[in-house]
Amino acid sequence: MNEQGMTLIETILSIAILSLLAMTLIPFANQLQSRVFDQKIAYYASEVAYNGVKQVVTTGVTQGTITIENLDYNWRYEHGEICVEYSNWKGPQLMCIKSDGIIEEAKMALHL
Repeated sequence: MNEQGMTLIETILSIAILSLLAMTLIPFANQLQSRVFDQKIAYYASEVAYNGVKQVVTTGVTQGTITIENLDYNWRYEHGEICVEYSNWKGPQLMCIKSDGIIEEAKMALHL
């Protein structure tokens, strides 16, 4: 740097470094955001499963639908297992919780 300010080469080098950082961090931020979104939806599915089991115990109802943040979670209880169907950006998902607490998650095949 001279006494009058930054030279053209220093300015271009600074812009190149900032551009490289931005190109590296933006995809990472997008990936992190989609992972957080998936975890939030899976958490809501767990809440739906918990509330579904409460309904089975209190009212005897074995299936239902709960909407959270404009997303439908369909649950059903049979043979000591509760399953919740929902969709995320990957497509239809199925999360089943057995009576011993083992969680199974699977991507559902599209039935056309």
